[in-house]
Amino acid sequence: MYRWKLSSQEPCSMTCSIGVSKSLAMCVRYDGIEVDDVYCDALTRPEPVHDFCIGRECQPRWEASSWSECSRTCGEGFQFRLVRCWKMLAPGLDSSVYSDLCIEAQLERPPERRACKSPTCGPQWEVAEWSECPAKCGRRAQVTREVRCSDETHACDEATRPASTKNCTGPPCERQWTASEWGPCSGICGHGKTVRHVYCKTPEGRVVPESQCSPENKPLAIHPCGDNECPPHWLAQDWERCNTTCGRGVKRRTVLCVGITGGKVQINEEEECDSSKRPVDEDTCFERPCFKWYTTPWSECTKTCGVGVRMRDVKCYQGRELVRGCDPLTKPVNKQTCALQPCPTEPPDENCQDRPTTNCSLALKVNLCSHWYYSKACCHSCRNLRAS
Repeated sequence: MYRWKLSSQEPCSMTCSIGVSKSLAMCVRYDGIEVDDVYCDALTRPEPVHDFCIGRECQPRWEASSWSECSRTCGEGFQFRLVRCWKMLAPGLDSSVYSDLCIEAQLERPPERRACKSPTCGPQWEVAEWSECPAKCGRRAQVTREVRCSDETHACDEATRPASTKNCTGPPCERQWTASEWGPCSGICGHGKTVRHVYCKTPEGRVVPESQCSPENKPLAIHPCGDNECPPHWLAQDWERCNTTCGRGVKRRTVLCVGITGGKVQINEEEECDSSKRPVDEDTCFERPCFKWYTTPWSECTKTCGVGVRMRDVKCYQGRELVRGCDPLTKPVNKQTCALQPCPTEPPDENCQDRPTTNCSLALKVNLCSHWYYSKACCHSCRNLRAS
C-alpha cells in the first residue's frame, strides 16, 4: 500500500561554480499520492542521494578591508583601505584576481580613500629646513632656520615654539685643496691666461664642497702667461658662489696685481697696477626665487601599538604666500611609519563562525590564515589552528 520514493532534487547548493544537490525520499501511496512518512517502514527508508551540480560561472566581486585610522589626529586627514577583486574559482577556492575582471564586469569599485575630520588643529608652528653650517674646519658655529605660525590671526603657543638656532661643527680639518695641471696659454703678455681646476678633497680623494676647505690657502686657479717678462697688470679669478641660495645676494672674486719675472709669476702690491683699470671684486647676484618648504610638527601615531603612520603638513611658501615653486627633489617627507610598542595578543572571539561559502579546510592546508580575507572568512578554523 505504501512505499518510499526518491523526490526531485533540491536546488544546487551553489549558485555558481560546482555544488551539490540532494535527493530526499518521500512516502507515497499505491496511487502515487504523497502521504505522511509514518505510513512507510522507517527501516527501509533509502539514504539521500548526493549529486554534483554545476551552476553558472561565478561573477567577480570587489572585497574591501577595514578602514585605517585617520591619518591625522587633528584637522582633516584621510583613511585608507585595500580594495581587491575576488572570484570563486572552484568550490571553496575563493581567490583574489586581476582588477580587470571586475572592471570588465562593470562593477563599481569601492573607494580606497575617504576624508576624515578630527577636532580642529588650531594654529601650528611651521619650520623651514636648517641652513648650511658656516663653521670652518674643526670650529663651531650656529645654523638657523625660519619658524612661523600657520595662523596669522591667532597666535601660536610660545611655550611650544621650535628652536630657530642650534650649534653645529665644521668639517674635519684633513680636507685639502688639490689642483689639476695648467692648461694652455690663451694670449700674449697682459692678456694671456692659463687655467687649472682646483678641488677640495678628503684624504680618500672624494671631492666635497669648497666650503669644507680653508679659503685662506686656496691655490689660484688662473695665472698670467704670455712672456718670460711681463709688467704688473690686473688679473681676476673666477667668481665665487653667490652668498645666498635664493633671492638677491653678493658674489665675490679675488683680483690681484700680478706680473711675470724670469718666467715666474709674481704677485705685486696693488699700487703697482693702474687703479683706474682694476676689475670689480664684488657684485650683486640673484639666485632662484626664495621658495621654501615649511613643515608642521608630526601628528601622533595612528596606532597605539604595532606599526602605524604619522603625518605632517608640508607647504611651499614665498614670503607669506603659499606657492608651488619649491624644488620637489628637496621636499621633506610628509608621512612615515611609527611603532610605539608591540600589540598584545587579541583574545579569541568565541562567537566567531566560518563562512559556509569558503572551503576553510583547504585554506588551513595551504596556510592562508595569515591572509586578511581568510583570517575573517575562516576565523573559527584559524582560531583553533592558533590555539593548537
